[in-house]
Amino acid sequence: MSLPPILPLLVLLVLLVQSCTPLAIFPREGPTSSSSSSRKSSRPRRVYRSSYSSHASTRAVVSTSEYASSAIASGVDDGGDDIITTTPDEIFDEFVIFASNFQARMIDEIERVDGSGMCFTRDGWGSFANDDRDDDRDGDTTTTRGGVGGGTGGITRVMEGGNVIEKGACSLTIVRDGVLTSDRATAMRGRRSRGGSSRGRSRGSRRSSERDDHDDDEDDVVIAGGDAYSAAALSVVLHTRNPHVPTFRSDAHGGGGGENDDDDDDDDDSSVVERSRSSTLAWFGGGSDLTPYYLVDRDVIDFHAHLKGICDRHFPDNDDDDDDDDDTLSYRAMKRSCDEYFYLPARAEHRGTGGIFFDDVPATRKSLDFVMDVARGWMPSWLPIVSRNRDRGYTIEQRHWQCLRRGRYLEFNLLYDRGVRFGLANANPRVEGVMVSAPPMIAYDYNHVPSPGSEEERLVEVLKKPRDWV
Repeated sequence: MSLPPILPLLVLLVLLVQSCTPLAIFPREGPTSSSSSSRKSSRPRRVYRSSYSSHASTRAVVSTSEYASSAIASGVDDGGDDIITTTPDEIFDEFVIFASNFQARMIDEIERVDGSGMCFTRDGWGSFANDDRDDDRDGDTTTTRGGVGGGTGGITRVMEGGNVIEKGACSLTIVRDGVLTSDRATAMRGRRSRGGSSRGRSRGSRRSSERDDHDDDEDDVVIAGGDAYSAAALSVVLHTRNPHVPTFRSDAHGGGGGENDDDDDDDDDSSVVERSRSSTLAWFGGGSDLTPYYLVDRDVIDFHAHLKGICDRHFPDNDDDDDDDDDTLSYRAMKRSCDEYFYLPARAEHRGTGGIFFDDVPATRKSLDFVMDVARGWMPSWLPIVSRNRDRGYTIEQRHWQCLRRGRYLEFNLLYDRGVRFGLANANPRVEGVMVSAPPMIAYDYNHVPSPGSEEERLVEVLKKPRDWV
């Protein structure tokens, strides 16, 4: 007996349905009807908050999805037409996780390159005080050691007496539910009233739509003593033994603050910024710079070229050669901000050959990716310089010159550096932690003047008149 003609078709249809994956049968949550969505890859969407609201939780930074982490690592950008919002809380949490884990990985690399067998000590304080293990290499350090969901604290790690690193410090600090002093609030208001800090806030027109999204919200914020704030920072200072290897300094930080409302019962311990009656503020800052003792043009050029490459990848339209815009999010503006900040006015000279520095950049998905990329570039920008110069010989006179220049480094820190002044102004400062960036050995000679035509004089000439290296 022959089968009805329709039966084979029904059997084929059943087989096809059984072979389909669940994603082919059941749609993803949320709207998927737009034509642009249907043409996109099936990978999860990355998200960021495009503006702040006084009704939203206000901690600064990031989506914690698996794709967000892999996208950050690979530099993937899936566009902005399918972006949805996340809270600043998530942005801050991702930055805290990144900084905590990156500290451990970077220290591993520095110890390996140094090759002396010397290791960084570990001094945990605050919410990190109960776990001072020397080994942070066994996975995520943040959830069990005061990171996400923890309180205020940090980890100060120091190496001394290495082959390359005479003294190095790598510090992680996390502040939650802090209260601004009147002096600190006044300083922040002063930076913002000038259109931003000398460390990178734009003084001119801005082409970044991401900054424009926040202008109205930020302009409404009145920063005052007693306001609540939270912050996280990772900083690195590596003072080298050989005077032909420049000192390296870098940091990345994020935080926020808002008007404190004592009558607000909706306190959220996981929130970066204490929510207020109407307004909040969150931002990022960071950068890196070189302090050479003997000028090797190739080293400084390569260092700046590396930084410019990072800036151009993230903000390709912000650095046109024929435009003199002082746009914060461009290499030229951040290089200029670095030169302006690391300056000793009493000496009429800059501390080093610069790098980039930026501050008060609104905390968004895009600015977070940039900050983390800058941090990932710290060692790749500096280690090739170490490799080329670490075995060069030097004289007692060259070593003494290095110590004289280190005196200028300490002079800047004590007289002009905002972080040091802020740290020492606290009621109970961690003096050792604040001063950990100080050089291990310095010298002061009265009225020292380099010999005419010497390499020392050539360096000072550049420090008095910074160059455009790339």
